[in-house]
Amino acid sequence: MPESTFVLKLSDNADIIAELEKLAREKEISYGLFVDAVGKLKSFELIGNGPKGSIEKLKSDESFQVNAVSGKIQKAPNGKPSIYMRISITKSGFTPRAGQLISGKASESLEIGVRKVDIKKIIGA
Repeated sequence: MPESTFVLKLSDNADIIAELEKLAREKEISYGLFVDAVGKLKSFELIGNGPKGSIEKLKSDESFQVNAVSGKIQKAPNGKPSIYMRISITKSGFTPRAGQLISGKASESLEIGVRKVDIKKIIGA
Protein backbone atom coordinates (compact mmCIF):
# COMPACT_ATOMS: atom_id res chain seq x y z
CA MET A 1 0.00 0.00 0.00
CA PRO A 2 1.41 3.42 -0.91
CA GLU A 3 1.90 6.11 1.67
CA SER A 4 -1.16 8.26 2.36
CA THR A 5 -1.60 11.62 4.02
CA PHE A 6 -4.68 12.39 6.09
CA VAL A 7 -5.83 15.71 7.51
CA LEU A 8 -7.61 15.46 10.83
CA LYS A 9 -9.97 18.45 11.23
CA LEU A 10 -10.87 19.07 14.85
CA SER A 11 -13.62 21.39 16.02
CA ASP A 12 -13.69 23.43 19.22
CA ASN A 13 -13.17 21.35 22.41
CA ALA A 14 -12.22 18.13 20.56
CA ASP A 15 -9.69 16.03 22.53
CA ILE A 16 -6.53 16.04 20.39
CA ILE A 17 -4.95 12.78 21.63
CA ALA A 18 -8.24 10.81 21.62
CA GLU A 19 -9.05 11.96 18.08
CA LEU A 20 -5.55 11.05 16.84
CA GLU A 21 -5.92 7.58 18.40
CA LYS A 22 -9.31 7.22 16.70
CA LEU A 23 -7.83 8.26 13.33
CA ALA A 24 -5.01 5.72 13.73
CA ARG A 25 -7.49 2.91 14.39
CA GLU A 26 -9.89 3.89 11.59
CA LYS A 27 -7.16 4.33 8.96
CA GLU A 28 -5.11 1.36 10.26
CA ILE A 29 -2.01 3.48 10.87
CA SER A 30 0.72 1.28 12.36
CA TYR A 31 3.29 4.02 11.87
CA GLY A 32 2.60 7.64 10.95
CA LEU A 33 4.38 10.97 11.01
CA PHE A 34 2.95 14.38 11.82
CA VAL A 35 3.63 16.62 8.86
CA ASP A 36 1.70 19.82 9.57
CA ALA A 37 -0.69 21.56 11.93
CA VAL A 38 -2.75 24.71 11.51
CA GLY A 39 -4.95 26.26 14.17
CA LYS A 40 -5.12 26.66 17.92
CA LEU A 41 -5.21 24.54 21.07
CA LYS A 42 -6.35 25.16 24.65
CA SER A 43 -6.74 23.33 27.96
CA PHE A 44 -3.40 21.66 27.33
CA GLU A 45 -0.45 20.20 29.17
CA LEU A 46 3.06 20.21 27.70
CA ILE A 47 6.33 18.88 29.02
CA GLY A 48 9.31 20.84 27.76
CA ASN A 49 12.44 22.75 28.60
CA GLY A 50 12.06 25.72 30.87
CA PRO A 51 14.47 28.54 31.63
CA LYS A 52 18.03 27.45 32.35
CA GLY A 53 17.45 23.97 30.88
CA SER A 54 15.03 22.70 33.49
CA ILE A 55 12.26 20.29 32.49
CA GLU A 56 8.85 21.56 33.42
CA LYS A 57 5.13 21.17 32.77
CA LEU A 58 3.20 23.95 31.16
CA LYS A 59 -0.55 23.87 31.74
CA SER A 60 -2.93 26.44 30.35
CA ASP A 61 -6.62 26.85 29.63
CA GLU A 62 -5.91 29.78 27.32
CA SER A 63 -5.81 29.50 23.53
CA PHE A 64 -2.39 29.28 21.84
CA GLN A 65 -1.50 29.25 18.13
CA VAL A 66 0.24 26.08 16.89
CA ASN A 67 3.34 27.04 14.87
CA ALA A 68 4.94 23.66 14.22
CA VAL A 69 4.43 19.98 14.90
CA SER A 70 6.57 16.86 14.73
CA GLY A 71 6.43 13.36 16.09
CA LYS A 72 4.75 10.08 15.33
CA ILE A 73 1.91 7.66 15.82
CA GLN A 74 3.06 4.10 16.39
CA LYS A 75 1.07 1.00 17.22
CA ALA A 76 2.19 -0.25 20.65
CA PRO A 77 2.70 -3.98 21.35
CA ASN A 78 -0.76 -4.06 22.97
CA GLY A 79 -2.27 -2.84 19.67
CA LYS A 80 -3.20 0.61 20.95
CA PRO A 81 -1.92 3.65 19.04
CA SER A 82 0.85 5.51 20.87
CA ILE A 83 0.97 9.25 20.21
CA TYR A 84 4.24 11.20 20.53
CA MET A 85 3.64 14.79 19.44
CA ARG A 86 5.99 17.72 19.89
CA ILE A 87 4.55 21.14 19.23
CA SER A 88 5.70 24.72 19.13
CA ILE A 89 3.11 27.28 20.24
CA THR A 90 2.80 31.02 20.79
CA LYS A 91 0.33 33.46 22.24
CA SER A 92 0.33 37.14 21.40
CA GLY A 93 2.84 38.93 23.62
CA PHE A 94 4.37 35.74 25.05
CA THR A 95 7.57 33.85 24.38
CA PRO A 96 7.16 30.80 22.15
CA ARG A 97 6.98 27.47 23.99
CA ALA A 98 7.63 23.94 22.77
CA GLY A 99 7.32 20.49 24.20
CA GLN A 100 5.62 17.13 24.16
CA LEU A 101 1.84 17.36 24.16
CA ILE A 102 0.43 15.30 27.03
CA SER A 103 -3.17 16.45 26.66
CA GLY A 104 -5.10 19.22 24.99
CA LYS A 105 -8.21 20.35 23.17
CA ALA A 106 -8.72 22.12 19.88
CA SER A 107 -9.55 25.81 20.22
CA GLU A 108 -11.94 27.05 17.52
CA SER A 109 -10.42 24.70 14.93
CA LEU A 110 -7.24 22.68 14.52
CA GLU A 111 -6.06 20.67 11.52
CA ILE A 112 -3.30 18.07 11.84
CA GLY A 113 -1.66 16.37 8.87
CA VAL A 114 -0.62 12.74 9.38
CA ARG A 115 1.38 10.72 6.83
CA LYS A 116 0.81 6.97 7.01
CA VAL A 117 4.10 5.17 6.38
CA ASP A 118 4.44 1.61 5.11
CA ILE A 119 6.44 0.05 7.94
CA LYS A 120 8.09 -2.34 5.50
CA LYS A 121 9.78 0.64 3.84
CA ILE A 122 11.53 1.72 7.03
CA ILE A 123 15.16 0.69 6.93
CA GLY A 124 17.05 0.30 10.18
CA ALA A 125 20.73 1.21 10.29
